[in-house]
Amino acid sequence: MSKFKQHLFCLLTLAAAVFAAPSLAGNTAPWVRAYIEGEEITGSTLESRYTAPEDESPSPVIRWEKSDSRNGKPVLVQQGADAESYTLTDKDAGKYFRIIVGAGTKDAIESAWIGPVMTEEQAEGITNRFDSGKSYHENVADLQNELKERLKDSVYFTVETGPLHASPYAMVRNERTAIPENLRPFRENGKIYLNQPFIQAVFKKELPDEIMEEAGGQKAYELGNAARALKLNLWLGDKNRAPVDNFRMQPMAEGLVILTPEKNVFSPVKDRDLINEAVNQLFDFKAGEEQLQWFRNAKFGMFLHWNPSSLLEREISWERNAVRPRDSASGHKNIVDFEYDSAYRNFNPRQYDPRKWMSIAKKSGMKYAVLTTKHHDGFSNFPSSYDTYTIAATPYKKDIVGQFAAAARAAGLKVGFYYSGRDWFNPYYLTNQHYRYLEYYFGQLSELLTRYGQVDVIWFDSLGNSSLNQWDPRTMVRRIKQYQPDILINNRMNGTRGGGNKGDLLEELKGDFLTPECKLGPFNSKTPWESCMTVANIPGTHWTGNWSYTSKAKTVPLEKSIKFLINNTVKDGNLLYNIGPTPLGAFDPEQANIFLSMGKWIAPYREAIYNTRGGPYIEQPWGGSCYKTSANGKKTVYLHVSPLIAQNGKALKGSEPLFIKDLGEKFTKATVIVNGNGNGKAAKLEKEDGQYKITLPAGVTWDSLDTVIKLQ
Repeated sequence: MSKFKQHLFCLLTLAAAVFAAPSLAGNTAPWVRAYIEGEEITGSTLESRYTAPEDESPSPVIRWEKSDSRNGKPVLVQQGADAESYTLTDKDAGKYFRIIVGAGTKDAIESAWIGPVMTEEQAEGITNRFDSGKSYHENVADLQNELKERLKDSVYFTVETGPLHASPYAMVRNERTAIPENLRPFRENGKIYLNQPFIQAVFKKELPDEIMEEAGGQKAYELGNAARALKLNLWLGDKNRAPVDNFRMQPMAEGLVILTPEKNVFSPVKDRDLINEAVNQLFDFKAGEEQLQWFRNAKFGMFLHWNPSSLLEREISWERNAVRPRDSASGHKNIVDFEYDSAYRNFNPRQYDPRKWMSIAKKSGMKYAVLTTKHHDGFSNFPSSYDTYTIAATPYKKDIVGQFAAAARAAGLKVGFYYSGRDWFNPYYLTNQHYRYLEYYFGQLSELLTRYGQVDVIWFDSLGNSSLNQWDPRTMVRRIKQYQPDILINNRMNGTRGGGNKGDLLEELKGDFLTPECKLGPFNSKTPWESCMTVANIPGTHWTGNWSYTSKAKTVPLEKSIKFLINNTVKDGNLLYNIGPTPLGAFDPEQANIFLSMGKWIAPYREAIYNTRGGPYIEQPWGGSCYKTSANGKKTVYLHVSPLIAQNGKALKGSEPLFIKDLGEKFTKATVIVNGNGNGKAAKLEKEDGQYKITLPAGVTWDSLDTVIKLQ
């Protein structure tokens, strides 16, 4: 065939899809995955790409459009069934391009915009400093060593710029120096100011009174005046930009200020990676204990896996019957699964009301909620300027993520976004045009972190077989922290499958908390963690759990669900419990009832769950414990005497006494908790032979789920 297609689907597979989902049979797309191949450089030829079933030859009309910006007004370039390619001319420099396959029909699909177009001369200035022959960390070390030499007599920092927060550190002649908030440089009326305490702390100098101004409610110096008084040159990231805003050319250096005795310390395009690393050094990549505290206290959260795959009742992404680029084998050679990849055309969740979801979460005792914004199948539950395979292309059209974030916040829950960096649909992912995927990756995360208010968790899910040199994770983490300084990042962001990455992952890139999947974590008080578990499973499958909706799933019993929470509480972790909403946007009633029943069970014991830390009685035959420490250092311990987590044959029965070691806490009171105020019946507490003996009150026996004893 003269028309380029990726022939993917045999008739047998198509027939099977029709019988499996008759409701979708009449709405399978005749073509999917429109994109442009080729470099956006003048003189280059761009090729239209789309995928159609191999038994069909649709020859759709292809419309080429260009625009002055990614969201600008499109202008027709050419159109026709034979408009398969377009050669860029000098007049196209600075423009963005896209194609529309099937233009003028109900089945028309748009590609994402690419660009802006560079001239050949501009493109020659692009330099990639991440040598594939070295590990990512070796390349970063090379950049840092060059920065030390080039900026050895300089002071640099960033100031708040739009949604980007100012850096908490300055580099002062190669010394990383914390800047308290009251000392940080700031903007006012389009100018940058340095206050007196900052000048004194960093430069150890007094500047002339005649250049002092009132700004930001304090005495301060306008940046240019301060630089002249200090006899230093200025290099500003806001002014020293690439000639066009192309991702490969433009450093992410908004608000960067360098005060230096040198002139022109950087060339924006040639030194792009070097400039990015200079800014990276001004931010912490790991959350501090204060930022982690809410997470440690929360104990229980809701996980939500949902997108058009729910229409097919197929496991999200993993039952997309197509190749998984640079990833685990799927058993398929076709690039596209037409039934799966067309499901968005029918996705119209009219019952979606996240206020109801969050009401259930709150009544269930959950303190945070995490929603899939994009899974490995590439579909985004939010509109995006960087892609067209999104909720905006569905009959529903409304922003699912925005509604979710507002509802969670209104219910008093912390907001979390799941986002998959690996992408089995995006045509640029881990190809020779991976830079376009990186632009999309950075761009979508910027949308998620700037549109919806405070985001408390970003939950990643590993990458395909690749090197971190292809991802530049330090710049990504820094960017995330610039948008959301208090956000927590899980441990999967920089995990690459296979052996593509060289060297060990440094601690600073391991995220803030661990995420054992479909298994209960062991005791770990050093690193925060949560088990992500599913409330529904399909018996007899190889899946670790059932994440997205299917009517075939069996609900996890209440007793087992309670076990998950008790285990993780006493082992100093959290439980992130998943539910897959139906195609219409509702919860399966049986699964929702498990959540609500957990909330009723939690109610009497809430002081023995929330705001606690695991220990000091660890891996005990009868169960485990958690504790709280008061402001004066006194510890209250909660013993969870639970046959659900007891060692085999060691669960306490009837009213037999409990013996625990004396760990030096000097307990004088034991209470069996029976209501939410911690009140209950006094248990008999005796100390003998280096241990405590606890005897239940008369008429009380050990509970079949959990008996909580409060020790003071």
